[in-house]
Amino acid sequence: MKKQTAASIALLTSLALCAAFTPSHHSLPAVRSQDKLSATSFGSNTQETTPTSSHDHPHTTCWISTLSTSPNSHIHPNVELVIRSPSEGGTGIIATQDIPADTTVMSLRLEEVNMIDASSILTGYTNSNKKQGGQDAVLDMLCEMWNKDLASSKNNQDLGEGKRLAVLAGIIAHLQIVRYKDLTSWVATNVKEGSYALEASRRLGVFLDAMPLMPSQSQSNANPFPTHFLFWTEDEIKVLLAGTIAQTKAREIRAGVGLILRDWSASFLQEHSPSISQKEILNAVFSSFASVLSRSFGDAAGRDLDGKGRMLVPLVDMLNHDSETPNVSWRWHVGEGDEDMIEEGKGDIAVTTLRDVKKGEELTKCYGWRPAWDIASSYGFVSRLVKERWECSAIPLFPTVLDLAPNDISSPTRKSSGHDDSVIDLTMETNYGPLVKAVGAATDAATRIKLKLGGTNNATSAIDDIPHQLEQIEVLSLFRPPPSQTAEEFPFQRRQPVIVVGTKIDTTTDNSQNAAYHKRVIQSVLPTFRAAASAIAQLRHNYQNNISTPIEASQMAKAAASIDPGIDWDGPALELIRSGIEERIRTIMDNGKEAEAWLERVTSQEGLKDLQLRAGLARDVREAELRVLEKLKDEIAR
Repeated sequence: MKKQTAASIALLTSLALCAAFTPSHHSLPAVRSQDKLSATSFGSNTQETTPTSSHDHPHTTCWISTLSTSPNSHIHPNVELVIRSPSEGGTGIIATQDIPADTTVMSLRLEEVNMIDASSILTGYTNSNKKQGGQDAVLDMLCEMWNKDLASSKNNQDLGEGKRLAVLAGIIAHLQIVRYKDLTSWVATNVKEGSYALEASRRLGVFLDAMPLMPSQSQSNANPFPTHFLFWTEDEIKVLLAGTIAQTKAREIRAGVGLILRDWSASFLQEHSPSISQKEILNAVFSSFASVLSRSFGDAAGRDLDGKGRMLVPLVDMLNHDSETPNVSWRWHVGEGDEDMIEEGKGDIAVTTLRDVKKGEELTKCYGWRPAWDIASSYGFVSRLVKERWECSAIPLFPTVLDLAPNDISSPTRKSSGHDDSVIDLTMETNYGPLVKAVGAATDAATRIKLKLGGTNNATSAIDDIPHQLEQIEVLSLFRPPPSQTAEEFPFQRRQPVIVVGTKIDTTTDNSQNAAYHKRVIQSVLPTFRAAASAIAQLRHNYQNNISTPIEASQMAKAAASIDPGIDWDGPALELIRSGIEERIRTIMDNGKEAEAWLERVTSQEGLKDLQLRAGLARDVREAELRVLEKLKDEIAR
């Protein structure tokens, strides 16, 4: 296996974060992505749907087959699988009669239902290989990746988990291609009879068919993941997601998977070419990553199970996601004294009702909090907003262009041409990189200073239901076009450093609702923006006095901790936050208008259905960010 590049390692970290964000998965992304975009945008109501009978549907086949071959698994008689069109909710599980709270509606024996995990597949291959002497280029490569620690991942559990997710994706892609070759007459002669991969693909075939992945025998299923970022065109990423956090996430995932695929390509081509084209192999790998990101899960805390990696389990993944009002939850269940079975990936998955479920109601589970831009990158949809939920956006840490002499009279021509030496382009990494590091160090130092002085966090301590991901200051970089002042000389896209913030958004227009959460957000990021304001003040002072020495981190730390004698840094910090929020709102809205104009031009010529679905997802991630920014803007104006 080739040495992994820094970008592919970054993807593994991203995959691990996806796993860390959610203790479970979202079911059947091929259906859900279309479903959520067309029927569940922000503020919309749940649609009444009519179940559609489809006895030969792969989900129905998987449901019946799994239960018939698992004698120790059972489904409550008052629930059933429904196959609906994507616009009506897609595949799901509904109650056929009223079901009381605390009722076990599903219990699946993991050892019997053909769950898929990387450790078991690779261990089985290794044992089979020793006995039969068979060779499989793909599984050999994945075994090496599984067993060999990345040099940079030593003692790094998150990165290790990301590596295991990638291996699981590679295994699924390989087994799906083998199954496709096995079932397709014109390439069946290329199947290695008696091989471990062939036997595994036949044993797991019903579940593999229900995902589904590519290539597919059905031409109508040419793209089962139309809204997953891996299948967007570069123009769609560039235009539809412009200015959003989702664009950064989409590009990171696409680049990372592409680099991993480059590392894998020789093994996949050796094993499957020429009977399978390179394009089909590419689609299979992309689809397998989409499937693992949206369907895999570990234990109740989202961790690995005894190093087995995250798993894919049939039937449970047909439960749909509801972040606001779920009516079921699941847990690992074993007999008394058999708790070690959980660590071995054995026992039962028991799904239990959280409340009374009415006849006709769909069973839904909350798969953990994730912001819209992040859940979209894994699942290809954005959860609908019924009442209220936590959501994220971002505030620029610095203005795009910093005027070092704002009070000086300067020629407008010089400023607009970018030749004014008092203007700094802060979307250039060489300019903002050192500042971001200094601000981060000053924020950390301010926390230590406060603790030594006996101070407390400025955040409202009475609020204790905030997702833990929002309890820390996180800096991301958003893709931005170059500022007009420097676009002629430096026309390439840049990355703008931003602080991720989150608060509760709702469907009401009452600005007082959830005000405590909005206030807490502002208070929690104030130290960081005080440090940024101090850095800007020092840069301007040095420029005006022709001083070439670097800015002083100690001054930034004092500003962040609000112990700088004679200076109140709250005012400049709040102004940075306010102007940053206004800039983000303008950017998102302007980019949204440009996206709609582009969409109208393109679809009027081609009428692409998948493009419309992707545009719907883009609208939802924009709306999510805008709601957060508008709430925080109102809070600052109070």
